[in-house]
Amino acid sequence: MTALNRPMLATLLLLATGLCSAEIFRCTARDGGVTYQQDPCAASSNGGAVSIPTSYPDYSDERERLARREAALDARLLKRLEIEANERIARDDRIAREKEAQAALELAQAQQAYPVYGIARPLQVLHRLPRRPLPAGVH
Repeated sequence: MTALNRPMLATLLLLATGLCSAEIFRCTARDGGVTYQQDPCAASSNGGAVSIPTSYPDYSDERERLARREAALDARLLKRLEIEANERIARDDRIAREKEAQAALELAQAQQAYPVYGIARPLQVLHRLPRRPLPAGVH
């Protein structure tokens, strides 16, 4: 780019910026129709210049605050779910132990209520059979 073209390019950019920030007019016709245009409203319609902001407010701080709050709520929810799961496991274990104890108690009560008497012959001592002799040559 030559040195002569640079100032011309800068001038064109400044003019283009000026055109982008032109005023916008809101015009209301007699029949109630609303139009937006770059030229001032005609004498037969009501309206005037509308102030349209060229920059928008920065909502990133608010967005970050909400994101931090949501993360804290999620962490609290996860902690609560973990506590509830641990309580559920402990409750199930307690119920299982109580059922085992109840079954053992019922078994003990059943054994006490119905004693078992055995009727049989007295055991006889079996005589030992004589030992068979070992084959010859094996000692």
